Amino acid sequence: MKTIYTLEEIKELSNISGALREELLTYFEEIAKGIAEKEWQAYNLDEVGPILVIEEDDTIDVLDECGLMQGSKNIPQALPEFALKVIVGGIEMLKIIWVCNDSFGLSVYYPVGKFGKEFDEFIEEYIME
Repeated sequence: MKTIYTLEEIKELSNISGALREELLTYFEEIAKGIAEKEWQAYNLDEVGPILVIEEDDTIDVLDECGLMQGSKNIPQALPEFALKVIVGGIEMLKIIWVCNDSFGLSVYYPVGKFGKEFDEFIEEYIME
């Protein structure tokens, strides 16, 4: 799993497609401009929460590191605020937003099917069209 807090971290990411990099840059800009306006390029997401990108070799356990699974092996125990379907370079992904302790959020880019049918069916309930 890749954890992103700054614009520079997105630019330095390796082993991601150009389409995913563009998606992350656009999303980062959207968040940062909403908070820092003209200073958005220097913004650090540490006060609002990082963007997480699930990688090919990740298992569902990476979500437990963030406290989302709370020991479950199939579905998160933390309820997402919402999820959005995004197509990135021809790959169907979900951008899942979790708000933790009413103080910060996690934005997770998740390739559909990565963590299995039960996980996908659970998240499906939170998809905004």
